[in-house]
Amino acid sequence: MCLYWRMIILAAVLFPVGRAACDLWAQQGAANPSILHIQHSVTTSKTGFPQFLYMYHLLDGAKSAAEAQALIGTISLENYSPNFSEVLWLLAYWQGQCPVNDQSLKGAYFIWSDILKNPSQSLSEFRVDLHFPHPLPMTGCVGFVFGEGTGGPTPEEVTMSADLDLSYEPASADTNAVVDLSGEYCFGQNWGCQNATADDEKGFAAPIPMPAGRLVELFGDISDSTFDGTRNFGPLPTGKAWGAVNDFYLLPGGCGKFGENLNHQGFPNPVLLSTLYSWLPDDALHLESVPLERKIPRTGNGKAALQKQVERIFPDPMTVNSGDCMIVIYGRKGNGATDNETQVKALLLP
Repeated sequence: MCLYWRMIILAAVLFPVGRAACDLWAQQGAANPSILHIQHSVTTSKTGFPQFLYMYHLLDGAKSAAEAQALIGTISLENYSPNFSEVLWLLAYWQGQCPVNDQSLKGAYFIWSDILKNPSQSLSEFRVDLHFPHPLPMTGCVGFVFGEGTGGPTPEEVTMSADLDLSYEPASADTNAVVDLSGEYCFGQNWGCQNATADDEKGFAAPIPMPAGRLVELFGDISDSTFDGTRNFGPLPTGKAWGAVNDFYLLPGGCGKFGENLNHQGFPNPVLLSTLYSWLPDDALHLESVPLERKIPRTGNGKAALQKQVERIFPDPMTVNSGDCMIVIYGRKGNGATDNETQVKALLLP
């Protein structure tokens, strides 16, 4: 739901948004690869989507080329009230010069992000277990960033925690490329997110023009969550079940009708889900499907966050030409209001 904060943090060359930072020197052992242990916990009740940045210096800093081989551990979000909240987690690096405390994230390159939502008074934990047979590019100047948003009109206390191990090695060059495929769309209400629809039959298809390269991996996570059932948002789902549709397609030659179906902000307009699938050309490549479903108990309600890691490794690299288009389809099954979000990235070799 924190659309504007997310747009700022992902395009942070323009706007300073930070709240706290820490400059830490990483401990490197003799083992190969080296391990950067990232461990932080913050409890806050601040409004305005507070952001926290922690800097690490590896090797010779921003002048050193490195490569990330795995990211393993847990992230969590604990609500101390029944209000909806969420946390966006990011891993970034800088080239050339390592900033001491760059809250604006100017010049940062983001290589990983996850989203974690919690619509209840509870602890929501998520396991991160990502492996990169073709490593992610990075340098020795690394930033771990996270920020939180709550849905209520008054400050609500939450605790955000991360315990992650980043495996990395020195590299001769950072030639691999990470392409961001993330997006957020609201269903069951006509406001919020990057775009929204109250029509249960409609969905969204986000087109992302791709650079040339060889696609070897999709990675990240998906969080499709209800809200908290308060009047701040749309209603909770009812009936037997609710669910979400998350599909990734590669379209050779361009975005077609998907590229024409954009509003003035550049986000897709809602269209009947059946129509979106009919727009896919015959040569569209279906890369990944992540269906999610929640059965609603008879004595309970549909309040839940449906969350799943995405890690699709392509043993045979897939050729992508400049101008090819990635299509990410967001759909919803059932009724009620939900916040459907992907934090998925594509890794391309030269």
